[in-house]
Parts: sequence; C-alpha cells; structure tokens
Amino acid sequence: MINDPKSQHFISWTDHGSSFVVSNVGEFSRSILGSHFKHNNFSSFVRQLNMYGFHKINRTPRAQRTSTTSQTWEFSHPKFLRARPDLLDAIKRKALEPDPRERGR
Repeated sequence: MINDPKSQHFISWTDHGSSFVVSNVGEFSRSILGSHFKHNNFSSFVRQLNMYGFHKINRTPRAQRTSTTSQTWEFSHPKFLRARPDLLDAIKRKALEPDPRERGR
C-alpha cells in the first residue's frame, strides 16, 4: 500500500524512510483502506498498527491539531524501513497480556 503509486497522495514514506505519513485521513479511509482491508475505519487501522508494535509520532502541537479526518498521522516501527523488505518478517503481532483478574482463579 505504501509503495503503490495510486496511494501516494495519502500514504508515503518520510524523507529518512524510517517512518510513514498518512495524510487526509478521511479520504485515505474511503479510498485506500477498503481496498486493502475488510473495513475502511481509520481507528481500526491504527489499532492494528499498535498491535504490531508501530508507534504514532506526534509532531503537531496539541493546540494546533485539527479534526481527525484532515490530520496528518505519522507512524514508525524499528523494523519497518524503506528499502528494507528483509526486515518485515521480524514484525510480529504483540502477545496478548493475560487479564490480571484471572490470576487468582
């Protein structure tokens, strides 16, 4: 998706290639997500990224943030780097942590 020329207006690598940016979240959700996933919900996309160890990078001061649909979101993962497809196998879904309430049972 990130290397697809049809998606470049909505998702692209940063200059250093160590993170990627999603621009115009509303249009990205409508135009891109549905063709790659079973949904077009940006919150679900972010949740999936988090489950695989990606982190959001906040570069916009809180007072200057606009509505979610027009925001630019940046994400990084130490093993998700431009021109390094050899690292992709090292990106694993995080193990679910056991519910602490279940311990004593």
